[in-house]
Amino acid sequence: MAKLIFNTYLKYKFWYRNHTRFMSQVKTAGIIIIGDEILKGHIIDTNSKYMTTRLHKLGVRCKKISVIGDDIDEISNEVQAFSQRYDYVITTGGIGPTHDDVTFEAVAKACNEPIILHPELVKLCVDFYKTEDVNSPGMKLARVPKSAILTFVDDKSGSNKKSYPNVSIRNIYMFPGIPQLFEKAFDILGAELFKSSDKFYTKVVYFNVTEEKIANALMAVTQQHPDVVIGSYPEMFNNSYKVKITIESTIKEKVENAYDRLLRIVPKESIVDI
Repeated sequence: MAKLIFNTYLKYKFWYRNHTRFMSQVKTAGIIIIGDEILKGHIIDTNSKYMTTRLHKLGVRCKKISVIGDDIDEISNEVQAFSQRYDYVITTGGIGPTHDDVTFEAVAKACNEPIILHPELVKLCVDFYKTEDVNSPGMKLARVPKSAILTFVDDKSGSNKKSYPNVSIRNIYMFPGIPQLFEKAFDILGAELFKSSDKFYTKVVYFNVTEEKIANALMAVTQQHPDVVIGSYPEMFNNSYKVKITIESTIKEKVENAYDRLLRIVPKESIVDI
């Protein structure tokens, strides 16, 4: 019986993620978190959660998150693969003056471009590090892929000083790894850099029964409404409900129709009003 339940679970989970037409129409993003410190457990990655939440609000679907150490070849290979697969590739980390800050070199390699000293970044580094020595560690921040585009964060404080910009090349956008710097830059630049004409509409239903009790109903709704994505999220230790169901699409009417259909075919007493 347990095997049957598990197979049913896998079956409808697979259906949700592979048989919805609207998913192929929305803008997609792949996120690459860079840093040995993440893989060693020295710090907790908060950037990916922050980013996915905001990308979703912008109408961009995050398809994959990868965590990689400070290795030029590994970063380069992942960036190259992501850039071919997703509309936007977003990296965080590996930008700085030390030996293990290798994101710019790795992305340049992925794009088959040389690294250059960008004149505008040189000026910023001179102002910040108070040295004109192009071989100083700080000047590493001025060495970027040849065709890099700089997008500056507007300073609302009234200062004439420019903050360090987002550096991008093709569909690859490189952000700092320090959460405070990343969040500030993403909040200001996110809507400008990651444009989408779509918006996600979502309905949520809570149930006081376990997943297998509603598996057939969920399968029926996905078959009848292929333009929605249904997510099933069990709760083992929640006193209010046992399963949270989300119904999502870029078309509001389709969400409403699927939602109404689900409510009609499940026992009313299984629905929790939260």
